[in-house]
Amino acid sequence: MLTMLLNACQPKTAATLQVQLLWQGQPIDCQSNLMLGGQSWQLQQLQFYLSNFSQHQQPLLLQPNEYQSEQLALLGTDCQSKGQWQLQFATPLQHAPLTFELGVPFVLNHQNPLTAGIPLQQLDMHWAWQSGYKFFRLDLNGQQHDWSLHLGSSGCSSASVMRAPTKPCVAPNRAQIQLPYQGQSTLTLDLAALFGDFIPAADNSCMADPASLSCQQLLPALGIEGTHKVWALRP
Repeated sequence: MLTMLLNACQPKTAATLQVQLLWQGQPIDCQSNLMLGGQSWQLQQLQFYLSNFSQHQQPLLLQPNEYQSEQLALLGTDCQSKGQWQLQFATPLQHAPLTFELGVPFVLNHQNPLTAGIPLQQLDMHWAWQSGYKFFRLDLNGQQHDWSLHLGSSGCSSASVMRAPTKPCVAPNRAQIQLPYQGQSTLTLDLAALFGDFIPAADNSCMADPASLSCQQLLPALGIEGTHKVWALRP
């Protein structure tokens, strides 16, 4: 009862949270030139799943639409359309820490995208029933070669790649993020903070393999086995 009263007294804000992609603090899109290692790169695709939203340790449900169910949202763009750049909640956010996960929950992750519900039908965001979905897909086009970071669960065991595992994968690769929410209207993702001093090359794409040196350098910035560097809330 006391918790309910305290929550009721908290100031509330909008039920919509805008999402913005940044490079060194500046907004970017699929036409922007990103300088890495002295070379110019452009986005081919950036899409990611966010889930398990909560405040005050209480679940926050999303407002279902073509990009999100009550528990899960697909954000970003495939650079063929404007994409989805906002989260719509069923109730207004409160002035309190906002917690969410980068990734698809285990109970939803290992299914057939041809029969899955919103927003899990996109085929290029899925590996196989065994390994599940790509939680975060970043594809860059460079002057000499392309480069990719595809994050999902790894070390998943089942009878075949067409069978879903019955227990969590060795490396679930879901990142839990907590940010202070004080009425900010925009959740930002800064790709420059993801790369740091990492230079993309023809042989160092990251495909969620924990033994890969590139993944070991990049994934902590997303919040996997490390403190995230890319996420922030801004007015």
